[in-house]
Amino acid sequence: MSTVASLALLVSLSAAPAAPQTPRVFAPDVVSSGHEEFGAAFTPDGNTVYFNRADPTRFTFQLIMVSHFRGGRWTKPEVAPFAGRWRDIDPSLSPDGRRLFFASNRPRKEGEPVRKDFDIWMVEREGAGWSAARLVPEVNTEETELNTSVTADGTLYVTRIQVEPRGKRNLHRYPWKDGRYGPGEKLPALINDPEHGAGNQYVSADERYLLFTSDARPGSLGQFDLWVSFRQDGGWSPPRNLGPAVNGGDVLTPVVVPARGVLVYASRPPFQMEPPAKPYTTAEFEARLRSPGNGHGDLYEVALSAVGLPTEPAAAR
Repeated sequence: MSTVASLALLVSLSAAPAAPQTPRVFAPDVVSSGHEEFGAAFTPDGNTVYFNRADPTRFTFQLIMVSHFRGGRWTKPEVAPFAGRWRDIDPSLSPDGRRLFFASNRPRKEGEPVRKDFDIWMVEREGAGWSAARLVPEVNTEETELNTSVTADGTLYVTRIQVEPRGKRNLHRYPWKDGRYGPGEKLPALINDPEHGAGNQYVSADERYLLFTSDARPGSLGQFDLWVSFRQDGGWSPPRNLGPAVNGGDVLTPVVVPARGVLVYASRPPFQMEPPAKPYTTAEFEARLRSPGNGHGDLYEVALSAVGLPTEPAAAR
C-alpha cells in the first residue's frame, strides 16, 4: 500500500468509532431507524453506505438510500440517484468501489411491464456520480436473482430462488473473463444444502471465505443464521455457524467492511420478549415504536475478531 493510501486509511480509521466487540445498532436513528432497513454496501474507505429502506409492510416497496460519514457522524440518508421508482434491493459494491450491483423488478426494456421476478442490474462510476443502470444479462434467468457479492477479480456470486421447489435459495458463481461473465456454476451441496438452501451471501475480495444465511440448517440458533465457509483444497470447508453473538433470530445481508474492521448485517429482533420492569408511558411507547429495535429490520455492526472472521488483506481495500 502506498504512503498516501496508508495515510488516507489512518484518517478514515481515526474518524470512525471503534469496532464493537458486541453487536450494536449501526448509525441509530439515522441509517437504522423505526423503518425496515437491510442490505448494506460500503465504499472501500468505509465512509459511504448504500442500504435498503422499505415501506411498513416490508415487502411492497423497497428503495436504495445512501449516507456519508462526515465530521464524525452519518448524514441524513437520501434516495440513491439510480433508485426510487422500482423495487431495488440488495446493493453490493465491488472491492474497488467502481461497480454497484443490485436486484430490481424494473422492466428489462423501456415500455415493458414491471417484472414479476427480480433481475441483477449494475451501475458504474462516472466521475463523482453513477452511470445509467444496465442489466447484467449473463446472470439473469426467468427465476429470481437477488443478492450479489463480487471479488477483486470480478467473480460474481448470485443468490437465485428456484421455481421448484418454490422458494429454495441457492448460490451461484459467475467468473469474469474477457469483459463478460462466463457460464455460472451452482455451489456444491455442502453450501447449497438441498433442504435448507443458502443465500444472502458475502464473499471476501480474495475469495478466501464466504458468508451466507441458511433456513434452519442443523446447528442453527434461529430461523435464519449466518454461516461461514473457507476455501479448502479447491473447494469449501464445512460451514461453521457464526455463533450467538449475531445469530438467534432472522439475520440477513452480511457485509464485511475492512476499513472499519466490522461485520455489518441486518436483523429483526422482536419488539419485546419479556414484560418491561414498569409500565410504558404513552410517550415511552410511542418513542419505542419510532426507534430501532421496534421489530422492523435494523443494521448491526460487530468487530470481525468478535465473530472469528479474518481481516481482509490491504490490497482489497
